Formats: sequence, structure tokens, C-alpha cells
Amino acid sequence: TFITAAAILGWFLSNYPQNARLEQTYNVKIAAAATHLQKTNLQNELREKSLEQSYLGRAGKFIEPIFEPLGMNWKMAVALQAGLAAKEVVVSTLGVLYSVGGQEGQEHNKSLINKLHSNISFASAVAFIVIIMTYLPCLAATTVFTREAGHIKYTFYLIFMTTGVAYLLSFLAYHTVLVMGFS
Repeated sequence: TFITAAAILGWFLSNYPQNARLEQTYNVKIAAAATHLQKTNLQNELREKSLEQSYLGRAGKFIEPIFEPLGMNWKMAVALQAGLAAKEVVVSTLGVLYSVGGQEGQEHNKSLINKLHSNISFASAVAFIVIIMTYLPCLAATTVFTREAGHIKYTFYLIFMTTGVAYLLSFLAYHTVLVMGFS
């Protein structure tokens, strides 16, 4: 239920509001493209620009300053928020946010890997992995925790402690990797 609700909410937030002028401009460019690869690249570019102007993109830009000390951009921040519904959603969210579409199978996987490699530094990737592994478990697990703990105050403790510890460990990991000479 949580994953379905999160998927619906994520879809809505990433698709609205729509920018008709942007779509019109890109549709002209796409129609004039000479090759299939150019059309696919322009479609991906349109998706990326539309996403940046969506509610999800705006929210990501709003929370980006919180994640900048960890070397993360707004797309990584949004993927972390999506991971609250289910950790499995993080990679697919990154695929959507980095506009890797129009490809199928193994080519799609390599395209996502290449896109992430060129947009996320090693230090940021380490910080991202650390925060994913230590922050709040999915909403379903948190709900079960609340029922088992017997009081909502323990849920708030879980939320604040896991978030604080995850942020601190991620910050330390990011800056340690930078000090070691990796970027």
C-alpha cells in the first residue's frame, strides 16, 4: 500500500505542473531531428527540463542546500526522499531524474551507469550509499515499529536518531573520501 501510494504521489509530483511552451519548443526540435539518437536525446532533455520545473523538481531544489554538505545535488536528495517509501525505489528514481529513457534492457542499464558516473563524484556516491544504508527504514517498517513499540514517541525517536546518525555518518564519509584525495 505504501509503495503504491508513494509511486502515485511520485508520478503526480514529477509530472505536474506541465509547461506547454517548453513541450512545444522541444516537439519542434524533436520533429526536426535527423537521427533516432538525436530524437531520443532531445526527448530525454525535455523530460529532464520538465522534471526540474515539476513540483518534485521544485521540492528537490528547495531541500538541496541541506544535502550540499554531503556532496549531493537535488536529484540525489529527491531519490533519498523516494527511498522512504521503499529503498528499492532509489535507483529507479535516479533513472527518472537523470532522464535515462527511450532505451531498453542492457543498454538502459549501461546508460544509467554512465549518466550517474558522469554526474556524481566518487565522494558523493560514498556519502549517498552511507546515508541510504543508515537512514530511516521504509514507511512500512516504520509503521510496524510504531505498532510494536506501543507509542508514537518512539517513532519520533527513530526518525530523528536514524536521520541524524545517517547525516553525520554521510558527512564524515564524504569529507574523509575528499581528504583521502578522491573527488
